[in-house]
This record gives sequence, C-alpha cells and structure tokens, in this order.
Amino acid sequence: MSHPAPPQPRTLAILGAGHMARAVARIARAANVRTLLWARRAEAAADIAAHVDGVEVAGTVGDACTPADVVFVAVPAHAFAEVIQAYGALARADHILLHATRGVGEGFALPHALVRRECCVRKIGALGGPLYARELGSGRPLAAVIASRFDEVHTTLAALAARAALHLYPSGDVLGVEVAGAMSNVAAIAAGMADGLDLGETARGLLLMRGLHEATLLGCALGADPATFAGLAGVGDLVPRRVSSTFRHRDLGTKVARGIPLAEALVTAQGHVEGVTTAREAQERAHVLGLRLPLVNAVSQVLLGDAEPKQQLEAVLAESFDLGATLTRRAS
Repeated sequence: MSHPAPPQPRTLAILGAGHMARAVARIARAANVRTLLWARRAEAAADIAAHVDGVEVAGTVGDACTPADVVFVAVPAHAFAEVIQAYGALARADHILLHATRGVGEGFALPHALVRRECCVRKIGALGGPLYARELGSGRPLAAVIASRFDEVHTTLAALAARAALHLYPSGDVLGVEVAGAMSNVAAIAAGMADGLDLGETARGLLLMRGLHEATLLGCALGADPATFAGLAGVGDLVPRRVSSTFRHRDLGTKVARGIPLAEALVTAQGHVEGVTTAREAQERAHVLGLRLPLVNAVSQVLLGDAEPKQQLEAVLAESFDLGATLTRRAS
C-alpha cells in the first residue's frame, strides 16, 4: 500500500551564510521551496544568492522568518544565542526550527535549550551524524540523523530532502544528538594533539573512542539515550572522513601540542573551533554532576596552558575504559 508523500514546506528561512546554509539553500531550491536567507554579513548572503538561483536575500531576521513555516539556523555555536534572541520575538508556535550547530553555550547550554528559553517554538530538530555540508546537494550518497520529539519535523525535513541523495535517520533524542556533536569536537582536538606529539595511529583511535565514552557519560547524566551514542550520531561520527570542521579542530590541537599558544592557533584557524568552548564548559558541567572525564579535563587544561600536553595525553591513554559496558549499564 502506497503512502502519500509528506507535505513539503512552502517557505524556508535560512539564518546564516556558511557552507551548511549554502547547501541547504541548494536543496530547498531544487525542491522548489521559496528560500529566504539572512546573514549577519549582507555580502555573505548576497554571495549565496548570486550562486544559488532563486534565493531571496532578507534584510532582517524578521523579513526572513515572518513568511516562513520552517526556519533553519546555520550559524556557529558562538553566534547561536545571539541569532535565537533576535528570532525570539518573531517566532510563531507553528514554526519548525532546525539547526546543525555542534557546540554549546555558557553553562553547557545546548542549542535546543537556548531555543526553548528565548522563544515559543517547540517543534525543534537537530541534525547530527557524519554530515558534510560541502557534499550536500552534490548527488553523492549521504546520511544524517534528524532528532526531534515531533513527527512533523521528521516528515517535513524528509520532504525537503526528497530530491537529494540524503538518507535521514529519525531520532527522538535531541539532547543526545547535540551532546554527541559538540563533544566530537573535543575528541578531535585531542586527536590533533596526539598528531602533534607523534603518538601514532593507535593513540589517536583510542582518544577518539575515549571521547565517545566521555560524551556518553555526560550525555546520559543529562538525560540522553545511550543508544544515541552507539548509533550514527556517536560512533558513526567517528568514522574517518575529510571534513573541514574536524580538520580545524585537529589542526588546532596539533598546533597547541607543538607549543603554539591557543590565542595564536585560533587566529590562524580556518573557521570556528567550537570545541575549545565545549571542552571548558564540559569540564565545569562534569564537576557539578560529579563525573570524572579525564580526556575532557586534559584537553581543557592544555588549551588553557595549565598542563603539558604529552603528560596529560599519556595519562589519559593509560586509563582503561569499556564503552560497551558503559552503554549497557546506562541503558539498564
């Protein structure tokens, strides 16, 4: 028995002008969805409009969001709160809000919590997993997790992406997907530090798995589903891939491990490095929760210049852990 196709959104507002915004704009226009785009820098929005047919540049957040039924927030973590605050007074309860932000705010504030704090929107969706923005709309087979408590969010995004080679795996665990995405950046910094110290492939792999282990501990302490970390948003995100965000974090870790001060490494980074803030906030949140997260602590202390990277990473590598047992205990 055939089922009717899910309803397609009529108008999509995109807030942001990075690679993800550009990719989503292409997908929306291929689906003949009206696309309004606002960015903090007008010239960035105009550049996307010049290269993606049919995209309309909006002068304000309100101009973009008022006619829309779906809002996609595509900004780095440090700008997320500011953009959501600007959107808050204009939000409608029937809006669907999607985001792909991989980071946290002050107090380990996750993106969905910031949205709920600032506006009336409840139909929130978070994209996660090994999603590479530059490949969206390329025709290559891709996969991602879309997390939401609302079926309407899943069906709407599926309709939007119907013409793209993108397989979406639904999840109800918004918190877990957001924690996994943010914490993966901390693990990438640790892996970069291992590269800078020439600790080898095995050490890098162990640190990445340790990062997933600690993301699971923290996420479950906050109320996430342990299965999220065993799936595409967790383990799937560790699969080696040539993703610019991962490279930025690894490159920063490599530079710091080789003695370059954090401030200097950040200046030369090719984009935003959200994992720096995430490491610090995760360390503080874990302390409040009574969790012991050696890798998070090591990365945070090294980035602050309070510890030697070689000594810290070797101490982390010397510790045993059992991710499978952690998932089993948390699930039971």
